[in-house]
Amino acid sequence: YNSLNSKQKAIKLYMNSFYGVTGRSGSPFYILELAGDITLAGQENIKRVAEYVRKKGFGIKYGDTDSLYL
Repeated sequence: YNSLNSKQKAIKLYMNSFYGVTGRSGSPFYILELAGDITLAGQENIKRVAEYVRKKGFGIKYGDTDSLYL
């Protein structure tokens, strides 16, 4: 568990940082459409995961932009 949790935290940090530079004017990676696409992909993934866990019989207590609490 600890190893996987560390990996997911590292990936999350990297992705959040990349999102930040794509949405900041003046950044060499500034592509506003990409920043929007990144947030849209995150929303779609959370919806898919929510649907999956409900089908498995779990209830969702709370949902956030990047997580679900079962």
